[in-house]
Amino acid sequence: MGVLSELKPGHVWAHFERICAIPHPSHHEEGVARYIMEQAARLGFEARRDDVGNVLVVVPATPGFEDRPTVVLQGHMDMVPVAAPGVTHDFEKEPITPYVDGDFVRARGTTLGADNGIGCALALGIMSDADARHGNLELLFTVNEEAGMDGAHGLKADFVTGRMLINLDSEQWGEFCISCAGGGDSVIRLPVERSAAEGMRLDVRVGGLRGGHSGIDIDKGHGNAIKILGRCLAAGRKSADFRLVSIRGGTKRNAIADSASAVVVVPAEKQEALREAVGAMAGVIGEELARTDPGLRIEVAGGEADGAAPMGAQATGRMMDLLVALPQGVVSMSPEMKGLVETSTNVGVVESDDAAVTVVTLTRSAIDSKMAAVKQQIATIARLVGAEVEEPAGYPGWRPNPDSPLLKTAVDVYRRLHGEQPRIWAVHAGLECALFGEKLPGVDMISMGPTMHYVHSPDEELYHPSVAPMYELLRALLEAVQ
Repeated sequence: MGVLSELKPGHVWAHFERICAIPHPSHHEEGVARYIMEQAARLGFEARRDDVGNVLVVVPATPGFEDRPTVVLQGHMDMVPVAAPGVTHDFEKEPITPYVDGDFVRARGTTLGADNGIGCALALGIMSDADARHGNLELLFTVNEEAGMDGAHGLKADFVTGRMLINLDSEQWGEFCISCAGGGDSVIRLPVERSAAEGMRLDVRVGGLRGGHSGIDIDKGHGNAIKILGRCLAAGRKSADFRLVSIRGGTKRNAIADSASAVVVVPAEKQEALREAVGAMAGVIGEELARTDPGLRIEVAGGEADGAAPMGAQATGRMMDLLVALPQGVVSMSPEMKGLVETSTNVGVVESDDAAVTVVTLTRSAIDSKMAAVKQQIATIARLVGAEVEEPAGYPGWRPNPDSPLLKTAVDVYRRLHGEQPRIWAVHAGLECALFGEKLPGVDMISMGPTMHYVHSPDEELYHPSVAPMYELLRALLEAVQ
């Protein structure tokens, strides 16, 4: 018996727990794909994969529903692999370990992968539910949504026939999402020179932050460890002329960095001045984030005696300028939808090697021109400090369609089941729906899901009482689609 076996509906949670047991970070979805195809074969359903690795399962209509339109149920097979500080976890080999904590399902020391494991489990639940009534279904499971949307980018229009699509990748029960932001990365590479220098090696560390999803949580005020580290180092450099040896922070460009650290070489007589300056800035930032990140830790500790030669003084200064100048967080709010972030940017990852420091940012916006403007700002800042910038292909936004027949049916079914109006909204995050809108001409889409919090962070939690009503709604909606 699994640790989630007491949760309802049991067959959905059984699928979710099995998915947790199969390592499936982005680019490593083979195990989950194999499990899905085995489950389809067990039930006698056709299953196939396309050139990029997406899985499609065809579920025939139940008797009496053959004339209904084909509906696509869609989720992605990969998860964001983030471990808590001090936790060692090989996401390519080791399973996720879920557990029930009151009303929540969490993982021990890592992201849970409810984004989007529970969406896949809901689709598999429908597939294995002999009592569900529906027209023809196509269950589409995509690869690498989290690190580039490769599955959606590579999808060919003839791989699916349905032109009604229910995306199961939303994170708040009782809401239907009908629009999402587009996104694009900026990869900044700052070349550095290195030379020997006398002094003491010290580690400057930032940790204990909440982190979170760089779209959904960007307006929560959570601190970004990379930006905080930049402020601390810049403050310390005013008092102690240190040189940077290495820097590392964040794990994913679409996650708010919850930890970062740097190794510096500082003249022995200046080490106390550095500690005091960083300590003073830590106090200031701690007050700023007292409500949003009460666990913030900033410390200076003794570093290793040996190691790489430090960067030159000029490169160190340029790196400090870059970290301080890069924009972070909400840029603008939507004038059309109250409370919706329209444009934002996130400094997601920083890492150094012998030749350069690389910083990766992700900018999101529902307005393509505003996303381009922020990326232009980032590129300008990078060039001013002597860095190179690469901008990989991004993804578009998903335009809302308030007259969608699928949305109307979903709202009617929700009101019948729950006696109230669901929330209709847009999400400040990338959904594959934006690309499906381009790939599948005329497709009618909505996105929905159960409630989860702090996705893309080790604090990720799934509110399990929302899963049963979500499944009931999905079943009723598939029965009602005309």
